Amino acid sequence: MADDLQLKGKIDLKPVLILTVNELKAAQWAKNHIVITTSGSAALFPMGNKEWDVKKYQQVVDLLCQTHKFIQLGSQTDAPLKNVIDLRGKTTIRQTAAILSNAALLVSHVGFMMHLARSVDCRSVIIYGGRERPDQSGYISFKNVYSAVECSPCWLHNTCHYDKKCMQMILPCTVEAAVIEQLALINEPLPADILYNG
Repeated sequence: MADDLQLKGKIDLKPVLILTVNELKAAQWAKNHIVITTSGSAALFPMGNKEWDVKKYQQVVDLLCQTHKFIQLGSQTDAPLKNVIDLRGKTTIRQTAAILSNAALLVSHVGFMMHLARSVDCRSVIIYGGRERPDQSGYISFKNVYSAVECSPCWLHNTCHYDKKCMQMILPCTVEAAVIEQLALINEPLPADILYNG
């Protein structure tokens, strides 16, 4: 794409969304919260192979909810979690971005929400499984939980001949540890992926 646009030199590989002061202020209540999304099934092209078990998401919340507050975002049809502020289907894209901009962290799967989080510099733990590799679609500044199984990357949308082994291998305690690791870096700037195009 850089070649097509005739872009040369150092290029920051980072989406950017600019929010207004009022949008940011309206979401200040989300400061220090952890945002969590559980599904992409409401997407135009849903991909079941990107989905982690909702019971495991709930276990992550259960492990951390005594010390951290959670906000669940996403579609109204996503499975609800307990011990969260439930905003499924109640926010616009810009309101979601403002919440992420104020939040401490996002926990999610590969998809739109991770790109929106990166556009507003929200630290994230992204559950990759093995459908694709983080170096193919992710960000180095995020903690990407990846399963390097023998069939990865398969790029399959909904068919899996191995019962989603790559997702089943990821345990809630692994994601909990990733969340704690990222929260410890909360005051550090997020590095951007950089491309040098001659």
